[in-house]
Amino acid sequence: MNQYQLSSIPVKENYQKVMTEAVDEFEKYFGVSLYQKTCIIFLNSRQQFDDVIGRKTLPFETAFSSENLIFMMDQSVYESESNKKFNLESDLLTVRHEVCHKFFRRLVWRTQPVWLNEGVAIYLSGQLKNKQPVVKFNNFLLFENTNSIDNQTVYDESGFAIRKIVEKFGKDKFIDFLISLRGISDNKMVYPKFSALYGFELSYDNINNL
Repeated sequence: MNQYQLSSIPVKENYQKVMTEAVDEFEKYFGVSLYQKTCIIFLNSRQQFDDVIGRKTLPFETAFSSENLIFMMDQSVYESESNKKFNLESDLLTVRHEVCHKFFRRLVWRTQPVWLNEGVAIYLSGQLKNKQPVVKFNNFLLFENTNSIDNQTVYDESGFAIRKIVEKFGKDKFIDFLISLRGISDNKMVYPKFSALYGFELSYDNINNL
């Protein structure tokens, strides 16, 4: 990455503050610590974003987490290199979202199913306040290993589904569920793990009826 001119976190103190506070908060929530100090790198183009992730990214993708790094589209090119308007409050919530992904992986030892990983990050980051409430759940379970299918994305329902589960049954039981997923080899194994702990099938009907 020496060819890139990358901004680093010390020049954006508000991002540093939010990231540090998120690490402290999620250490308490998940009951684990990260192995390495987290840092943010700001990217200056969609091409840089594609190169870092290793694939052609979609216009709505403006942040990505890998190992101890968080890559984010820099404010100076945010609107020209994405299909979204820049909003500082929203971007700082994205920092929390990406930090949460690191704790999810640290606790669960995996990053899938995507709906669970993203749902936890959306819920705990505080991003639900900027989303249209879900009237009826009907698609979040589709996103096992991808964040988008046709014109649908994992970001619409997953956070609300996680909130329903946590608020109904409590944080401790949810953490136990996440820990139970350690070592599973197939996303389909999430369903029996959920049923064994919660006593009902993980389905749209059951989540809608909570």
